[in-house]
Amino acid sequence: MTTSARPLRIGNVSASRTDRASAAAEFLAAASLDVLALDMLSDEAMLDLAEQRAAGGPGYERAALEQIGECLDRLGAGGDAAAAGGSTGVRIVTNAGALDPAGLARDLRALAAERGVELAVAHLEPGEVTDRAAALGLGEVDVATVRHGAFGIARALAAGAVVVVTGRVSREALVAGAAAAHHGWTPSALDALAGSVAVGHVLSGGPGATGVVDSTTDVTRTTDPVTGGYPIAEIADDGCSVITRHPSAFGSVTVGTVTDQLLDGVAGARYAAPDVVLRLDSLRLAQEGTDRVRISGARGESAPPVVAVVGMSRRAHGGADGARPARVARPLPQEEAGHTVVLPDGARVRIPVPPETAPIGPGELPVPWSAGAVPGGEPVTASLGSVASVRRGVVGRGVNIAVWTWDDSAFAWLAGALTPERFRELIPGLEGMDTRLYLLPNLRAVNIVARPPRGEALRPGLGADLAATRLEIPGELLEVGP
Repeated sequence: MTTSARPLRIGNVSASRTDRASAAAEFLAAASLDVLALDMLSDEAMLDLAEQRAAGGPGYERAALEQIGECLDRLGAGGDAAAAGGSTGVRIVTNAGALDPAGLARDLRALAAERGVELAVAHLEPGEVTDRAAALGLGEVDVATVRHGAFGIARALAAGAVVVVTGRVSREALVAGAAAAHHGWTPSALDALAGSVAVGHVLSGGPGATGVVDSTTDVTRTTDPVTGGYPIAEIADDGCSVITRHPSAFGSVTVGTVTDQLLDGVAGARYAAPDVVLRLDSLRLAQEGTDRVRISGARGESAPPVVAVVGMSRRAHGGADGARPARVARPLPQEEAGHTVVLPDGARVRIPVPPETAPIGPGELPVPWSAGAVPGGEPVTASLGSVASVRRGVVGRGVNIAVWTWDDSAFAWLAGALTPERFRELIPGLEGMDTRLYLLPNLRAVNIVARPPRGEALRPGLGADLAATRLEIPGELLEVGP
């Protein structure tokens, strides 16, 4: 793959086994893209595929064969598709390989050959560690995988792969890997990588980025894959980007929708991906036009010394079957987390761990934030949702509940009003949990991260009703006169 200074245009579509076979092809037909990130996995989908494999079926998502099979005439390694004004030469990166990327890659090549197409397919090892789950501290789980990063994908694309099949990589890896290949980034390009991690974080939520649904990477979406609000990003060679949307999609791309998606599953000022630590407090969002939001200013720090290994089980804590699946995450040292990519010519290449790692810094802001003018006026009892939005996401074995707003003065009030004690009053379920509060002034967000005691399950729906909670709000924020 020849590197380019031209921005990468990459779209995200989260196809599923219930979609019509032509969904991804329809998505490509109406959008000029270089790469399509075909995201077909959630934590629950991994459990389904583990059960499918145990019953004698493949460990990959079968629907990927249909979706990619319908796109064969639009795929190629020519590049510059967006510059040419068409979709010719589009590449696909997909996590649909799940527990058997090699099997999906093999079957894709066979399908293409049946139709007279020579398809260059590469795949990554799945990173499955189910047989080592107990030794890794995950306990008894049904499936466990290591969340690998971007550079296996980048290596495959650089070798000319038209389709790259992975397992359940980190949520940003499909996007960051494509950007690294397109621009020729090395692991030392920390700021650019951090920018692509921010983009991947936004795109991984699918229609959450356009406000169509309250979507997270761990919940299988139910919207239409074409009209349902899927986003597109343009990623420059310095890692700055513009988030927009598919021309046929519902929804809107605003600073608010992008902020909401950035706050899904994060903690403090630092967000650790396998290849880089993104300084969330460095990001700047700006509305550039209708359905166009620029993300700039990303700063990256050295990769963390560990990556995540995640286990899933149908058995909820306490032994009940049929309850919401249990999720367990543990750190795994980088030196134990290397993986291999198999290139289109069959060559096996070991992907090295990051050359430099460093402990993840504190989640608190490096310089304490001080509030500006706090709104006044006669307090009015109203719902928190009158002046702010709430975003919840998964953080390891816990949850983050972020309250964010659109206005600097409203954030000044939020930052003072939503103390840890106040959060516990508003969300009684936080009692007994380990909680930490973080401020993200650049995103106008107050974020609390809560983790249950070891051995206890996370309470479902924690904080789901927070926006409806009524409390006293300064009248000036509600534009209520004296």
